[in-house]
Amino acid sequence: MRKEFVEVQRGDFQFWGHNCFSVSNEFTTLLIDPWFSNSGAFCSSWFQYPKNHHLKNCVLDLICEKKNIFIFVSHEHQDHFDKEFLSCVPPNVKIIIPKYFDKDFRNQIIKDSNNVVELENNEKYSLDNEISILLFIKDIGINHDAAILVKTNNFVFFNQNDCKIFDQIYKVKETIDFYSVQFSGANWHPSNFNFSDKKKKKISSEKVNSKFANVLNALNILKPKYFIPAAGPAIFPFLEKELSLGQNNIFVHQPELKNFLEDNQFKNTLFLKPGESFNSNNSEPIKVPSFEDIKSYKIGLKNKWSDIPDKFDRFVLEEEINERFSKIDDINIKNCPVLIFNYGNVFNKDDRTTQNKIFIDIENKKLLETFDYASNYQEIVSKEKYFYLMCNERWQNVYLTLRAKVFRKPDIFNNDLNIFLFSDSSNIKDNFLSTYYIDQERIDIKNKKGECFRINRYCPHQKADLCNAEINEDNHLICPVHGWKFDLNNGGIDKRSNLTINSRNKKCLEN
Repeated sequence: MRKEFVEVQRGDFQFWGHNCFSVSNEFTTLLIDPWFSNSGAFCSSWFQYPKNHHLKNCVLDLICEKKNIFIFVSHEHQDHFDKEFLSCVPPNVKIIIPKYFDKDFRNQIIKDSNNVVELENNEKYSLDNEISILLFIKDIGINHDAAILVKTNNFVFFNQNDCKIFDQIYKVKETIDFYSVQFSGANWHPSNFNFSDKKKKKISSEKVNSKFANVLNALNILKPKYFIPAAGPAIFPFLEKELSLGQNNIFVHQPELKNFLEDNQFKNTLFLKPGESFNSNNSEPIKVPSFEDIKSYKIGLKNKWSDIPDKFDRFVLEEEINERFSKIDDINIKNCPVLIFNYGNVFNKDDRTTQNKIFIDIENKKLLETFDYASNYQEIVSKEKYFYLMCNERWQNVYLTLRAKVFRKPDIFNNDLNIFLFSDSSNIKDNFLSTYYIDQERIDIKNKKGECFRINRYCPHQKADLCNAEINEDNHLICPVHGWKFDLNNGGIDKRSNLTINSRNKKCLEN
């Protein structure tokens, strides 16, 4: 890898924690995804690591010094969209957001600012005569996110954050000086699922390896001068301590990433700490927190979860569910497990009554009076306050609190259930339709033995482009976005989801 020094003045390019960076010149500052809240995100489940709350006023002072102030907010997740911080910025700040099909994110932004700029995918926007930006937008189903390419007179910064455009990396044509992308996990699976420790460890290891492989592949394609890991991991001071340690789960820390990259001959990694400017000597990773570090971290934090009443109105939640049914009444859903909300906080499959349980038949759009656990299901078990939140908060934010236990039979991902559970009423139908409508283009691909297969070009999960996907030694095509493995010898089926890319051996087709 190249090691040429990049001409950057102190303050021109700084890291402020999690996914927050600033790019500045004499007159202009661009701030990306500021998150400084001392109550964390998702009802005080996720917190910045290392802590950066003390830098909030410093950043506000920084942007107030400039004539032109821009803040880019990539997507609606609370570790990127910090409403508390945005409420403190001057009224002349321009808030830049991606132009998503669903307008809920935009509507949340304009409640507090009339100075909003929406940018299309691949739309170039100049902040001044020295700084311009370009967005790469991912907008499919429940997944709305965007990467940003920042071009200055002295350097180019590509911040992919959480945006899973690994199938589109080859479209980035600029020579990249600084590249940043999420390397740690950010999901409830498998941590919240009722798996054995051995199974959780195995699944987590597979997910981490897939994430690291995506990062390495992007580095090999982009060939940046420097890589800056960011956008995680978060830590979880009010949850099980093991989550914050990154051991046997998906929330891995920088030392593990450093070892992986060096084993694969990439050494130009900058491990910046909150408040640091670019320095080519930032080569030591941020250490994994200890139990004592987590205990100390909690001092002075707000715990919003403790303020939520431990009760809820079942009727209100059932009304919300029926509202969702009405929005998708004409969507033909098949083979979807029954979804169960269990607010008794105890899993008991022998109890088939609706006491403390709501049985949701998504396929037939109705609530059930009873349920036979011999059928397929996914059950979410938690306290009443969890389901109270579902009456008052975006459902996706609720599941990201990581404060539930999930049971499912069989242990297979179901796309329809996922869309129903993580959409909002306002966009649930569009999320189903955009996921269902997948271009049926077929392409020919060749494995390492030279055998040719015809497959669907786009992944059935979230439409990742598979034309450049890797095929491993077992003849599994690996989705470049989420690492799903489609068995080319078995019709292109992914065994964890039963979704398929309909592979056919081309030689057999020709015969």
